[in-house]
Amino acid sequence: MKLTLFLEQLENNVPKIVYFCATHMLQKNYNIQDDDVKEEEIKTFFTHYNCYQTHLNDYAGVIYNKYDSSIDEVYESLCLYFNETPDNKSLFEYRLTRVINQDPSKYLNISDPEMRNAAILRAEDKISVIENSHYYLLNKKEAQAQISALKQSLDLIKRAVSTH
Repeated sequence: MKLTLFLEQLENNVPKIVYFCATHMLQKNYNIQDDDVKEEEIKTFFTHYNCYQTHLNDYAGVIYNKYDSSIDEVYESLCLYFNETPDNKSLFEYRLTRVINQDPSKYLNISDPEMRNAAILRAEDKISVIENSHYYLLNKKEAQAQISALKQSLDLIKRAVSTH
């Protein structure tokens, strides 16, 4: 499918900001005027969250400030356009990787108690978002051990900082 044709179809079926974001993302990987791309490749390009995050991250300021929207709203719109559930495996893996890559022991090095508690709370919130996601609830076995280990680590950190 010609990318120009895809963008014309998209423009007529999604909010303006979603169209602008899709154009921005495609320009980073393709020659929109000349490239012919299989529809399945286009779908994967837009619905694989890590790819999506990588290609749209620099446009976040425009999305937030000019259109009072968010990259999550844009992602949801694109997934719905492609009849894909936004709460999918790629979003789950992206969130899980980000949480797993956080070392809970770093919170011990934060000297300001308010900042430390806020950082711990943010980590707990990220874990909660994963645990409450539709994908996780349907696939608990996939990450339950990792989530439990992270929660235990955070509990240890909270107990350690509360004794200081």
